[in-house]
Amino acid sequence: MRRWSAAGIAVTVLFLLSVAWLAHLQNGGPAHQPIELSNGVTGMMYLPGPIEPARANPFYELFAKPQALRPPAVVLMHGFMSDSVMMSTLARRLAENGYAVLAIDANGHGANRNPFGDTMTRSGALRDDFSAAVDFLRNYERVDGSRIVVMGHSMGAGATLDFATHEPGLSGAVMISGGWTLGPIRPRNALFIFAEHDPAEEIQGPSTAIAEHLAGVSPIEAGKQYGDFAQGSAVEVVQMPGENHISIVTSRAVAMRIVRWVDGVFGTTRTSPINLHDARTRARNLAAVLFIFVLIVIGRVTGSIAPLWNERPAGAAGWIGVLTIAVALLAAMPLISTILPAGFFPMVVGDAQVSWLIAASVLAIGYLAIFGRLEGPSLRGRIGRTVLAATLAFAAIYLGSNAIAVTMHRLSLTPERLLMLVLGTILTLPFWYAFEVLVRRGGVVISTVLGTTGRIVFIALMGVGVALRILPGVLMLAMPILVPIFLVFEIFAASAYSTSRNLALIATVEALWFVWLIAATNPITFML
Repeated sequence: MRRWSAAGIAVTVLFLLSVAWLAHLQNGGPAHQPIELSNGVTGMMYLPGPIEPARANPFYELFAKPQALRPPAVVLMHGFMSDSVMMSTLARRLAENGYAVLAIDANGHGANRNPFGDTMTRSGALRDDFSAAVDFLRNYERVDGSRIVVMGHSMGAGATLDFATHEPGLSGAVMISGGWTLGPIRPRNALFIFAEHDPAEEIQGPSTAIAEHLAGVSPIEAGKQYGDFAQGSAVEVVQMPGENHISIVTSRAVAMRIVRWVDGVFGTTRTSPINLHDARTRARNLAAVLFIFVLIVIGRVTGSIAPLWNERPAGAAGWIGVLTIAVALLAAMPLISTILPAGFFPMVVGDAQVSWLIAASVLAIGYLAIFGRLEGPSLRGRIGRTVLAATLAFAAIYLGSNAIAVTMHRLSLTPERLLMLVLGTILTLPFWYAFEVLVRRGGVVISTVLGTTGRIVFIALMGVGVALRILPGVLMLAMPILVPIFLVFEIFAASAYSTSRNLALIATVEALWFVWLIAATNPITFML
């Protein structure tokens, strides 16, 4: 026990030190500060130049530079389940190479509390967000508002192309993994860049077809520039090998192509190599690895607080439980295929996910009740300590995750998202409880194998739901992130199980954690 305690303290201290290092790098250069535009759109403004010393910080200049010395500007918009934080690596790389960047949160995303509205169905619904950002830069005394490039990823790429074909006076447009609709104006200096593993039909095909139309050639040669920057007619389509829909926004190779394109748009002549360094990456990776070990500490500590449950034998029952969960998840799909039972849950995509788990929980709980395996007696008189342990565990996970999420996604919650966390946890807790009761049995090793198998089944059936067009297709684009997240769930679950065998503790934390990620990342459609 003493060895466990010493190891736990040591890994926690190392994690805190790594987070402190990450925070130092996050607060360092390039110079940046939060921005809120007149219409409530939020974002982060980056300027070329360091944070320290303070007199060198371009935000604190006493007198504005002449316009000829001000940097050109880029407006950067994220994708559908993303925000300005996820775009921060690209934004910093652009700023390190001489460009001001305003990375914005679209309505319903990140820190922007404006409702998402009907953006999925109305062409140009994000045009107002881009317009507010461009108007701000045109009147901002620290940038050259006459030289602006608009840029976006996925959903943001679609909004970029739409805005660039409706707004005169822009210098160029960069569409990263997206771009579908042309407006009345030809976009100036248009770069279409997408990942090798982006969906061919939904992204690669349309981007290539539009580039061919603008260049006036068919087929277009990837990686070849058509037209002329000075005339505003430059067009290029690029496929980035080895990248997927998520990794493309943090790829050094992609950033290199984009910086070179922006250099061409603004006629920038470089006397030194392009700087693609993001000092935060190494610190974030170290903190993320240490956090995995911290999760073991969190699980063991909170498991020791929770009431001890009796261990149930594994045998065939655990594998039958995995099969039962699979059947429940699969059988739930027809129940949500026409009308979402949680349609009142005001989050795009999140309403479908919550509906799916509600329907699956009814089937799974019904099975447990019929066969007398609901474990009701184990909860009597023990709820208080279980809730306390779950609250402490989730609080620690929340704090630790937020500390290392500075390059990934904003995870802190607005008031609206906090309300969705509470509601969603109540709605999905029965499913996670049924999952644990059905699947987790035996000792630590076999229970972990069963739990991991159950999560793999969950993710696989999510893919089935997308293929059947019952669950939103955007979930497939998020798979590169969902898979490791679910495996991290199991690390905490196995650790908590090792000291308490308390399935209610594990299920409560899983419900909170799962819905928190939905509440933090999915577009929200209401405002308090």
